[in-house]
Amino acid sequence: MSYRFFTAAEPDAFPERLEPGRHRIGRGSQNDIVVVDPSVSREHAEVIVEADRVAIRDLGSSNGTWVNGQRITEEIDLRAGDRLRLGNLELALADDDGSAAGGGGAAGGPPIELQTTFNAPSASLAPHDGVNTQEKLSWEEARSDIGSRSRIGQMLLRAVTEAGQLLVLPRPLEETFDQVLGAVERVIPSRRILLLLTDTPDGSPVIRAARPAGQSSSEQLILSQTILGTVLHEQQALLLNDVQSDPRFGAQESVILQNLRSAMVAPLFDNQQVIGLLYADTDDPRVRYDRDQLRAFTLLGNLIAVKITNARLLEAQREQERMEQEVAAAASVQQTLLAGDLPTIQGYEIAARQLPCFEVAGDLYDITRLDDGRIALVVGDVTGKGLGAAMLMSNVLAGLRVLYQQEIPPAVLAERIHRQLLRSSEDTRFVTLFLGFLDPATHVLEFVNAGHNAPFLLRDGEEVSTLEATGMPLGLLPQATYEAGRIEMPPGALLCVFSDGIPEAMVGEEFYGEERFLKSLDDLRRQGIEQIVDGTLEDLTRFLGEVPPADDITLLLLRRTS
Repeated sequence: MSYRFFTAAEPDAFPERLEPGRHRIGRGSQNDIVVVDPSVSREHAEVIVEADRVAIRDLGSSNGTWVNGQRITEEIDLRAGDRLRLGNLELALADDDGSAAGGGGAAGGPPIELQTTFNAPSASLAPHDGVNTQEKLSWEEARSDIGSRSRIGQMLLRAVTEAGQLLVLPRPLEETFDQVLGAVERVIPSRRILLLLTDTPDGSPVIRAARPAGQSSSEQLILSQTILGTVLHEQQALLLNDVQSDPRFGAQESVILQNLRSAMVAPLFDNQQVIGLLYADTDDPRVRYDRDQLRAFTLLGNLIAVKITNARLLEAQREQERMEQEVAAAASVQQTLLAGDLPTIQGYEIAARQLPCFEVAGDLYDITRLDDGRIALVVGDVTGKGLGAAMLMSNVLAGLRVLYQQEIPPAVLAERIHRQLLRSSEDTRFVTLFLGFLDPATHVLEFVNAGHNAPFLLRDGEEVSTLEATGMPLGLLPQATYEAGRIEMPPGALLCVFSDGIPEAMVGEEFYGEERFLKSLDDLRRQGIEQIVDGTLEDLTRFLGEVPPADDITLLLLRRTS
């Protein structure tokens, strides 16, 4: 006995009889049976035909070989009527008289080609299949001459009346889905109505609502790739009568079981793009959808799509407003935490500015007079930007202010903040920090530089010196240690502590740079301390021009006057 394979879409695609021997199936031209289907591997499976048996084995294919719904992992015997699936291609085995009856297969002729099966929350596409001659309706045709056809006008008037408030009043999306389908259900006689959206990562349609409720989970919607392509990509609505004989639907057993007679599929077109599809079917032998109903159904799909898109935009706007309110609140808290009125220091001038690149900053600064008369000077920079960096900045600043008053040496204080960050922050978050304690009586500044930009010290008649790092950034590595440095502030000395947002400001490929920064400071250093701060930042602003700063900018200046 010899055998051959059948498919419904192309019954004569495999005319060759499977004579005794081994027959390889795959996409590659070297195979005995060549299958042009992207889901089939180059060498997918092998059929073994012997005098008294026929069997199949998988050849390590990517998408598997299946027999009667079970994926095979070893060679398995076949019988006439067995259904095979290679990737997405479905075949049936028939004996030499063309019969597919008997065995484990389904009676009643050859199988159909694999179709798309929608099953919330995702679906897969089927190979391309032929299209029977049925009613098609483009979007342009659907919206033209609406008023000239009284039946369509009456149907649309009734539909809009039913859906009017739903389409105008703001509602949550899930509630909108269900209610708009209820309005369609009252206009279009149907067994079920389904709404599918292409809002998945891969763009495959997913059932988001069904009428009656529960249909999306209790039954499958089986459509082919041809239907999907026509509706989603060509913006065409389809009228499908004689569903049980339409090869664009899936397994005949499913269609027959559901007793479907007529169906309509329309694009959910929001006047800019198709966001999904609207489906309706009926099992009532007295109901046969016509072109007028398809036109009305298509226009209802348009109304629904516009409503869904508007609801999404409204939700996005509300989320944006909520985020803006949270950011504004965070910015207000941050400004409260940052130094307000700066302390007056006998024999010194002091000034500070901060320009966040977003609403909130990841930079921090602080100038605080301690109980023993010393002045704490802090400038820091948290990795990252935005709300997360601002929250960590506030945490660090609060911790510093608690530890200030304990008269802890700066190296020990830095160590404690470092340990706290290791326990409470993400691995990718760390802080560069300059922490100094100035004794106005002795004019000595004791400091720790935890991986921060080295501050400049400008002194009359001397080269500019820098206060280099004495330890690693806080919260970066557990084994980090910190040491303190000491400098004396002679009369006229100007200390400039800053964040990297100043020297690393960039226009095109050019940095503002430390050289230009120092020149600006030197040119202005004979002016008042406030004029130096303002003039330096004005020079930076001129450099940037129309380019917004890409990082937070913080500048703190301390000058000894006597």
